[in-house]
Amino acid sequence: MKPLCEDIIPVIVTYNPDKVTLIASISALLEQVKIIVIVDNGSDNDVGALLQQLQLPQPDALCFLALHQNFGLGKAFNAGIAIARNMHAAFVLLMDQDSIPEPDMLQELRRIHTRLSHQEKPVAAVGASYRNQTHEGLAPFTRLTQFGLAKIHCEGRTDFVQTDFLISSGTLISIQALDQIGGMDEDLFIDHIDTEWCFRAQSKGYEVFGACHAVMRHALGDRQVRVWLGRWRTIAFHQPFRYYYMFRNSVLLWKRSYMPSAWKRADKFRTLSALIFFTIFSSNRLANLAMMLKGLWHGFNNRSGKLLSASKNSDGN
Repeated sequence: MKPLCEDIIPVIVTYNPDKVTLIASISALLEQVKIIVIVDNGSDNDVGALLQQLQLPQPDALCFLALHQNFGLGKAFNAGIAIARNMHAAFVLLMDQDSIPEPDMLQELRRIHTRLSHQEKPVAAVGASYRNQTHEGLAPFTRLTQFGLAKIHCEGRTDFVQTDFLISSGTLISIQALDQIGGMDEDLFIDHIDTEWCFRAQSKGYEVFGACHAVMRHALGDRQVRVWLGRWRTIAFHQPFRYYYMFRNSVLLWKRSYMPSAWKRADKFRTLSALIFFTIFSSNRLANLAMMLKGLWHGFNNRSGKLLSASKNSDGN
């Protein structure tokens, strides 16, 4: 049996999770760590009751916090980080409810972090590579250039790549780095939380890395479709309310001085492209357009937090 990563505590945020996927994620993590913190953001289904049915390697392997309402992804992650800090964790691993780590993912993340630290790199975070449900290839990491966003593939590379931002799921962060950089931005509620944190970290002199051999399976969006737009692309489709947060938070971040100008230019082009694409090709085109326009309006008017007019089933993580 391989040794556990005892100084890492994963933090999983749940919101109406798929039972099978969540159990698979927890089971895979408990083969690599001693304890997991799970923060539930007011799910309709009883996540606590589900967890009590699991056969655990030790009685205290899961620490469960029920928030009883949806406070957003940023606040939930911060709550989980606070618990891990009180447990004297050296690192937290942020995880989504639909991400399943492959064997040795955490050991590989920890190894890369140690290697970079020994090279005296100011490490903000090390993120896992991931496969999505549409194909077996690893999703690339991303670097900013003066011309926009460049995809950095792991194929042919030995261990790690430097990147500019990571998805939150599969991201290993030291408590020491969190002390200097700060936690997740709760005002964003959901979407761009990971992007904002990575660029805030870099504005403070830290660097962000992707681990090529630390791999997980991860679902992007409610469904994914491969389309031809100059080349084959995998497009993630979301429920309309998600476009509100994407567009609003983009506008809010455009106003922040530490967000790079190159990212702002690329994101403005991405936002315009998304508005056109999801208004034309989505089956929810009118609802999508309404949410996008509301998001833009609220962003320019400095509205943040939860969309209070959203229905109960339109405030997910």
